[in-house]
Amino acid sequence: MNISIEQTEKVLDLIYDAAAENDLWRDVLTAVADLTHSQGGILFGQSFTAQKIYFDFNGRLDEECNRVYQERHMRNPWSEGMERQPVGRLVMSDELIDLPALRLTPFYDEVLRPQTIAHNGMMALAAKEDFRAAFNLCRSERRGAFERDEQRFLEWLAPHLCRSVTLGFRIDGYLAMQNAAFDVLERLADGVIVLDRRARLVFANAAARRLEAEGLLRLRQPIATCSPPHSQRLTDLVRSALQGAAGGTMGLPRSVDGRLLTILVASIRSKDIGRLSDAGMKDPAVLLFVVDPANRRSIPLTQIMDAYGLTQAEARVALAASSGNTIVETAQLLKLSPNTIKTHLRRVFAKTATGRQVELAGLITAVGSLHIGREDGEQ
Repeated sequence: MNISIEQTEKVLDLIYDAAAENDLWRDVLTAVADLTHSQGGILFGQSFTAQKIYFDFNGRLDEECNRVYQERHMRNPWSEGMERQPVGRLVMSDELIDLPALRLTPFYDEVLRPQTIAHNGMMALAAKEDFRAAFNLCRSERRGAFERDEQRFLEWLAPHLCRSVTLGFRIDGYLAMQNAAFDVLERLADGVIVLDRRARLVFANAAARRLEAEGLLRLRQPIATCSPPHSQRLTDLVRSALQGAAGGTMGLPRSVDGRLLTILVASIRSKDIGRLSDAGMKDPAVLLFVVDPANRRSIPLTQIMDAYGLTQAEARVALAASSGNTIVETAQLLKLSPNTIKTHLRRVFAKTATGRQVELAGLITAVGSLHIGREDGEQ
């Protein structure tokens, strides 16, 4: 396997662009399939309990077989084997069931055989309770199972895929926007802002209004930040989204403590415009998510554990360390020894593919965008 730096950078650009423009996941899947000599790939979000597919992005696989999968084969030897796999771990289908046994299943007959698929590389990218977002890369029987260097490439991509999905799908926020559930949007821990085609404010939730009250954002037209250079960057991203491009992300330092807010800007897809218009939003065109690291302390430990496969102890250390505490301060806060904190941090860095506390803080901030905040007065 021989992948150039240029090819690698192109794939990474696509992965992070897909955080702002979900339809680009089809291009990501096709590009990764080409680089690994695979037939195609699919990325989907599903619930086994509800027996429902919430979204799927198909990169060159057969749509009819995908329909049959959703109707009759959501439970199959591959999906059942992946149910308890940690987020970010690459699993080869042959680890779960060998090919001769797979050929005996209706799932193989109706979904895989028509596409000549025999092998699969699978990875959970995000998880929340019964919901899982997952990545599959399929190989033909003629091509055979993934070679070790191809597996290493997919493992290298894993943290990037997880980060992009975690930020991009914003599981609670995305589903709330799909259903125009303003009561949920209002309670999100991070800011949600909707602009119309003239970049005028249509909607801002409570978290966004608090940021305006603190002087960090200006929500009236034109939307701006407390810093002129950052306001220009925000203006450029909004203009890009209005023109139909992917949008993008930016950081905004707090004036008080210098911690970064993360602002994600995305165009609203055509199929969502009708829903939002019916709910009273006039001409919605651009969506902004403003992720505030100050909200991280309210993130449930189970959410961090699910997102990165951490133990409860590791998640507690990750949350405390990502808030800017030193090793000693974290040890005092959690009533553990500094050496224990260092041990947990080493494991956290390994599982999250980070090397410093500032990188860890960025990941925890992204997880914060999935959290629905507590209502006022709730304990």
